[in-house]
Amino acid sequence: MVTLPTEMQWQRAAQGDDGRKYPWGNEFDKTRCNTYESGIGRTTAVDHYPKGKSPFGVFDMAGNVWEWCLNEHPNPHRVDLGGWAQRVLRGGSWFLNSYYARATYRDYYDPIFRPNFGFRVVSECALPSNR
Repeated sequence: MVTLPTEMQWQRAAQGDDGRKYPWGNEFDKTRCNTYESGIGRTTAVDHYPKGKSPFGVFDMAGNVWEWCLNEHPNPHRVDLGGWAQRVLRGGSWFLNSYYARATYRDYYDPIFRPNFGFRVVSECALPSNR
């Protein structure tokens, strides 16, 4: 199954298990992500900042584009695909500063609104059976 990540999945992929502020650590570094401070002024390829990877090796979890999560914002435990409830956005964007790129920062918007937003998908991993 392929779907959007839940907010909890997204945050763990971005932050790891040690509570860091950004995917690479606790200090902001404009050479590790595409935010306003980078001065690029547009999106970049996902692997443009290899030093900005998260502890799990996930690229681009800070800056570049806001990423949709499966969760509804008003009710974070609701993860149905249908409906018009506002959805959680994570990760910040190229046109905003480092404050919004923190691993814990959350925002939201109506699902019909799409400029400067993107997404990533998660897939279930099939474990081998013990036969």
